[in-house]
Amino acid sequence: SPTTLRRSHLDVASNSYAPTSPSLSGNAQTALRDRPAASVLPGRALRVGVLTNPLSGGNRRGGRAVQRVIAARQPMSYHDVRTPADVATALGDCARQEVDVVVVNGGDGTIQAVLTTLLHDRPFQTLPLLAILTAGTSSMVARDVGVGGSPARALSRLLAWASARDHEGTVSQRHVLRMETPTVEGVRYGMSFGAGLIHDGIRFCRDKIERYGFRGQVGPMLTTVLFLLTLVRGSKGRRGATPMIIGLNGEPGESLQLSTVLVTTLERLFLGLRPYWGDESAPLHCTTLLARPRHWLRVLPALLRGRTHPYGIPQHGYISHNVREVQVVMDGGFTLDGELFEADRRLGPIVLQDAGPVSFLRW
Repeated sequence: SPTTLRRSHLDVASNSYAPTSPSLSGNAQTALRDRPAASVLPGRALRVGVLTNPLSGGNRRGGRAVQRVIAARQPMSYHDVRTPADVATALGDCARQEVDVVVVNGGDGTIQAVLTTLLHDRPFQTLPLLAILTAGTSSMVARDVGVGGSPARALSRLLAWASARDHEGTVSQRHVLRMETPTVEGVRYGMSFGAGLIHDGIRFCRDKIERYGFRGQVGPMLTTVLFLLTLVRGSKGRRGATPMIIGLNGEPGESLQLSTVLVTTLERLFLGLRPYWGDESAPLHCTTLLARPRHWLRVLPALLRGRTHPYGIPQHGYISHNVREVQVVMDGGFTLDGELFEADRRLGPIVLQDAGPVSFLRW
């Protein structure tokens, strides 16, 4: 039985982590985390830097409209980025120009590269405000903390907003994952880690769904259907089972047969799902499902929306906690913000830690 994951408090009561104050309720913390932009930004025109990945799913389809907006608003700090090295060079230039707002016109992988450069290389003395456009294939990060609307319209509105002195809007903070593992060169920073069926679903979506032109949230929706079908088959055998050791907050773990591991700092995923229901005060949402969860037809509709259910308990295979650190020992594939990697338990664990908050502009 999953005794390590089943501990109800995981020592969080004595070492609680809250972005604002340990004495505040969850609702009060959220209110302080989401602030009016005018209350935290200087009363002057803001310097904007734009990073565009022309290879992202949205830009391959509608990139020309964004380019027209850029051409009409020159001169400005603008960079085409295709690789992490391009991102590092672009952000270094933005830092030298003392940019206040970095606009990321790319997918989740581009955002991961931006976060890694900002938090690992530290080109800025003070982190800039990030504005994320929905320019990826699924744009999961942008749908949680991004600027709504098409990339071209959002960018045009954002540039007009930055040139004003009264900056209306909302600044939201989200904590960032720091990931380190022997099979991946260097340290990576991102927003969402997944293994088991999450990794398999992304691979299936790219190989079988996106090639037929299904973009946006259609692909993740179909992948969710595949996820549910796999749970059905798993109830009749070992399909979808991956042996893993999950350690939380430095606690030793034990080997479990798991179908899914999710660790994220996002408040909602695609289709508005938020499959985490832990009550500890800590920034990393960690949810795991055993390979053969019981009563899943009754339980999952509630748990996928972040609501508890009488049958959604560890003894039935449903485990969710808010933590500061997660260690995963496993073989096989995993994902960080949609980028796919391979793990090898012989070389060491995947270590996921809280890297602190980053501020995002939202409308």
